[in-house]
Amino acid sequence: MNPSVIPDFDKPLQRDATDAAKYGARSQVFGTAKVQPLWVADMDLPVAPFLQDALVKRVNHPCYGYTLQSSALKEAVQWWMREEHAVCLDSDSVLFSPSVVTTMSNAIAAFTRVGEGVALFSPVYERFYSVIRQQKRTVVNIPLLNEQNRYYLDLAVFEQACKAGKISMLLFCNPQNPGGRVWERQELTEVVRLCRKYTVLLFADEIHSDIIYLPNRHTSLLTISGSEKNTVLAHSIGKTFNCSGLEPSFVLIADATLRKRFAAAAQRTHTADINLLAKTAIQSLFSPKGQQYKIALVEYLRKNRDLLADQIDLFKGIDMMLPQATFLAWLDFRGTGLSHEQVRKKLITDAGIGLADGLVYGDNGEGWFRLNFAVCHEELTTAIAKLERVFSE
Repeated sequence: MNPSVIPDFDKPLQRDATDAAKYGARSQVFGTAKVQPLWVADMDLPVAPFLQDALVKRVNHPCYGYTLQSSALKEAVQWWMREEHAVCLDSDSVLFSPSVVTTMSNAIAAFTRVGEGVALFSPVYERFYSVIRQQKRTVVNIPLLNEQNRYYLDLAVFEQACKAGKISMLLFCNPQNPGGRVWERQELTEVVRLCRKYTVLLFADEIHSDIIYLPNRHTSLLTISGSEKNTVLAHSIGKTFNCSGLEPSFVLIADATLRKRFAAAAQRTHTADINLLAKTAIQSLFSPKGQQYKIALVEYLRKNRDLLADQIDLFKGIDMMLPQATFLAWLDFRGTGLSHEQVRKKLITDAGIGLADGLVYGDNGEGWFRLNFAVCHEELTTAIAKLERVFSE
């Protein structure tokens, strides 16, 4: 193992003095700072050492002025998407954005009008709801089907909403957050078909697509035939490489007409570029070294996932939807017989653990909480012991 590429994931990180939202916002979110924070979806694991070297080298240059979106920057994105996701696009199709949420907001502004319906499959990342509402559009909520503790798309209900003319755009999470579902090609093919049939703009959030556990395989929506005509794909190095604070996102739009409309919306909000350190990070990470880091990271996360799943299986009344992707565990506490609020209080007060509240992902998140297991093994073992003490009684 090359220490310049793969860090020591077992070494606990201290983030208290770094203004980390996961730690600094505990009192606001949980009413106390004395909880182990396993809620915000960033990792308490170190970034790649070679990334730090690249950033330090750039910082050591004594000028931080305006920067261009260089051909090397776009080529790095093209290389990663081709090598990792079989997505082959020309450089004109690559745009940049501070975050996936920023991209989502600009896409809604570009392709829908005030009052129009924007669909989502729930439960889903809470910003899907808030961005739609902030843009004064209407949320069209299509609940996912939960069959044998795995989510499936209710495409019949989605098509009914399309037929009724209620939907102009679909926000689609691929892979799914919070359930960690890796959608299969046949499912995605049907999503693309329906969106094209009913002239629905398809927005694909693929920010978690690099963290996939075998034997599952990620299928990018841009590899589905016909998707290039109506798809905006948003991705980032934020989750894969724990760099969200750099605001390092990018956008892929194959169709020139869609790209022009999106670019105009991004220009109106002055969010069509990223900062110079984000550019440095992308060029450093989207490389063979970045692939090595990712492979080691995913294996470490897989061991954490499996440890957590094995232990949760021993707790009475708690089920875990085994994630096929992401570093997030979707935990079902409904079998405990406790109300949602009772579970929340026990997690905070008795267990001393801060999990993401399932209700922020939609009404069908009641009784569910999301646990971020992207921590060192020691921290995860501590969290499991806390859960066992409170929920195995």
